[in-house]
Amino acid sequence: MKWLYVPMKWLADILFLVVLFVTAKKLSVTPTHVDQFMVYILALCAAFPCGLLFNILHWMEKYSKDPAIQKKMAGIAAERYVQKLIEDCRKKELPVSRSLHGKLFVFNEHTPNEFSVEVDHLLITERNVFVIETKCKSGSLSAGADSPTWKISSPYGDTDMRNAPKQVKNATRVLQHQAALPCELIPLVAIKGNDVKIVDGPTNVLVAADLVNVLRAFERDKPQPTLDPASVTALLLPHMNDDPAAMKRHVERANAARVRAEMTEIVHAASIR
Repeated sequence: MKWLYVPMKWLADILFLVVLFVTAKKLSVTPTHVDQFMVYILALCAAFPCGLLFNILHWMEKYSKDPAIQKKMAGIAAERYVQKLIEDCRKKELPVSRSLHGKLFVFNEHTPNEFSVEVDHLLITERNVFVIETKCKSGSLSAGADSPTWKISSPYGDTDMRNAPKQVKNATRVLQHQAALPCELIPLVAIKGNDVKIVDGPTNVLVAADLVNVLRAFERDKPQPTLDPASVTALLLPHMNDDPAAMKRHVERANAARVRAEMTEIVHAASIR
């Protein structure tokens, strides 16, 4: 849709000029002052939306080019892509399963010990509970299971990202313990992007397009159903929280934890003696 911004902007500009031209022409031939005044008012009413549309489209064009906005929108698109894969798989192969997407789980709410975890996707089947983290990255990922950071190589240069399995493993431990879930949760990391290649990574770090195959593998590893998806979901629902204030507190805690981790890494990486 971004490619439409420029032509629509110019169309609004042309409409504005056309309205002004027609107004000038009308004023030059209108015989009475009253008619001239009414034509002027009507012209303003027609020109104002054109000018407003031009400014809105101009703002949208600048907004869409902001790198932070582009990154956020790419992340949202990746999560929607993975969500669709999960829902299509449920309809075709796992009709009894349950799923949750983009949920915040809060524990000990409104106490000094409040803590929370955010989950991109939760898939609850008769055999497994999958916690799936979506990442939007492009290029080759050196995904060492124990490395604190991963290296991403692409034609645009090399960058680093945090170890995603550690993040999702933390969420699985919290959910399993705090919600008293009856099974071990399976953490998965799905990478969506251009020319994604996983190098030296565990099998639960995967290209998003391969997600369904990985789900099938884990499902076939347990031939007998042992879970009731509805009952497992019921254990999680009391901890789900859609309150924006809860999300704000969650983000603040996550940012503070990230700063502490960075400070600790600086200290541990120092050469003192």
